[in-house]
Amino acid sequence: MENGEKIRLDSVLIGGPLIRLKHEAWQFFILHYGSMPLENYLQGETIPTILSRICSVLELPFHLKICCIYLCVFPPSIEISTRQLYQLWEAEGFIPYNSEETAEHHLKELIRRGFIQVSKRRAGGTIKSCYFPSIVDTSLFLVAEKTEFVWSPDMVEEPMANVKRCFILKDLIDFFPSEYSDMYLQSFLNHSSESDRLARIDCENFCKKFKYLRVLDLGSAVLDQFPPGLENLFLLKYLKLNIPSLKCLPSQLCTLLNLQTLQMPSSYIDQSPEDIWMMQKLMHLNFGSITLPAPPTNYSSSLKNLIFVSALHPISCTPDILGRLPNIQTLRISGDLSYYQSRVSKSLCKLQKLEWLKLVNESKPSRMVLSEYQFPPSLTHLSLSNTELKEDPMPTLEKLPYVQVLKLKQNSYLGRKLACVGSGGFPELKVLHLKSMYWLDEWTMGAGAMPKLESLIVDPCAYLRKLPEELWCIQSLRKLDLHWPQTELRQRLRTFKDMEWRYDIQLYPYGI
Repeated sequence: MENGEKIRLDSVLIGGPLIRLKHEAWQFFILHYGSMPLENYLQGETIPTILSRICSVLELPFHLKICCIYLCVFPPSIEISTRQLYQLWEAEGFIPYNSEETAEHHLKELIRRGFIQVSKRRAGGTIKSCYFPSIVDTSLFLVAEKTEFVWSPDMVEEPMANVKRCFILKDLIDFFPSEYSDMYLQSFLNHSSESDRLARIDCENFCKKFKYLRVLDLGSAVLDQFPPGLENLFLLKYLKLNIPSLKCLPSQLCTLLNLQTLQMPSSYIDQSPEDIWMMQKLMHLNFGSITLPAPPTNYSSSLKNLIFVSALHPISCTPDILGRLPNIQTLRISGDLSYYQSRVSKSLCKLQKLEWLKLVNESKPSRMVLSEYQFPPSLTHLSLSNTELKEDPMPTLEKLPYVQVLKLKQNSYLGRKLACVGSGGFPELKVLHLKSMYWLDEWTMGAGAMPKLESLIVDPCAYLRKLPEELWCIQSLRKLDLHWPQTELRQRLRTFKDMEWRYDIQLYPYGI
């Protein structure tokens, strides 16, 4: 049993799952049952909806069952970030360490079985967020309560003796100074929408009471400083804090050597301790901005498991630092990209496994020169924002061999012309998003460019007189979104006889 109890022999299931089933055996039965449809043991032909749903939960394979029941830690019908869900499953030990592919497979299987619905998809088609519908809500909570899998003050007044997970939907400020104490609580998540300000003494007492936590998510609760005593939660794997005033990452944090996910999206860190290079299990760093220190001269190791960083300050984009992050797959760089142009442009090639890259410039005016960038060939998703490029970015970007999604967003390019003239340019591109190119009035394409394009979004296209004729030769193109198109462009679209059945065209703010 999860709480270390031994299973009594008189509770072992004999002669069918519902024969001689005692109260003490319910947790074992619900979590491990699933070899035969439960309906076979129920009398009558009609099964009530809730009971039927419970049966479908019980019949899941064990690895899917615990992932499914874990959805109860989220409010029903709320959008759940799949990235966060995968990280939590991993921290709880439901999936192997550093195995996002396994988590994605589990999610898709739960979607196929009707327990989860897709809410949003990313431009490349992967699932960005999901939710579990209200029809699943009641049955999941009944199973979770019966197994003492999760507890919330909104469910019952007193915590159950063996509960391992607690979540808060409201009144976090009332929960913290309370006398609740369970030294074996391993997960605490705050989903309160209120930005409560937590007192220092309450945070300190909380860390003392729940010293075996693996997951700590304080959500929107505001802290004035790094919580004292948190460095003693040596089992922590997932940590999310909201400390807007924090500028320097405390060295105590680096003693949490089991930490896999560190989320502090409201913190802009100017200085980090050298000891951060000792945190070998780190996989995800999510900050408003973070500056990584140069590795100590006597330290040759790397953060080899780090796969996600957002947002890295450009000052940290040196060959030495990026060279110590060999397995980074997703990277967002935000800051003065003009000032650090040479440093960033020549260091990105160190990231040979980089797939997702977002560059956000924060300097005015921008002096970025995209042709100087040495992008790793592994890139599949690229996004530029506020880069204010003077030169046409297409001749540089069309040479990237595996890019599937390209987003040129908020003032990324200030020119009037785009030209994809290379034969076979953008060989794998599926999604092209052109946003806030206010002066774009001419776009040309070479024959054979973007052969796999599926979706095109131009927002706005107020001065664009026509789309390249080569677009209509792309057999894979199905989706076209145009915002504020000229009357001339609108009229051209009406001339295509097969427009309605072949393309999903959306014109804003008016129809075609």
